[in-house]
Amino acid sequence: MSQDDRMNSAANAWEADPWDASDEIADAQLAGFLERATKPIRWASIRQAGSSVFGIEREKLTGYDVEYYATENGEDLLLMQLAWHGFPDPPEWRLSSRPSGSENSWQSWGYFADLPENWRLKPNGS
Repeated sequence: MSQDDRMNSAANAWEADPWDASDEIADAQLAGFLERATKPIRWASIRQAGSSVFGIEREKLTGYDVEYYATENGEDLLLMQLAWHGFPDPPEWRLSSRPSGSENSWQSWGYFADLPENWRLKPNGS
């Protein structure tokens, strides 16, 4: 999907982060998302975590809409559920990751409307 198609659609199932990213960035994000979507990830609720997750205070994470976290194949993952979503806002979910145990920047894999079938979410306890 070209940048023009992505930017002029109200019904995207997946959207780049940021929405006006170049085709190169968007293609890399989509490929990364699709790779992770095939994995059977078991997500834990951020609201049932201790005071921090991956060395970041829980309150800070919830302030960024993080609802779930997981570690899979040497990678720490954050799953955000946006309070405001749907056109003109991005789709409901956003995925970010970084290598486990690192303090590297988080890599965004874009926004998406539906959770992959292989992912399992524990109740968030809110």
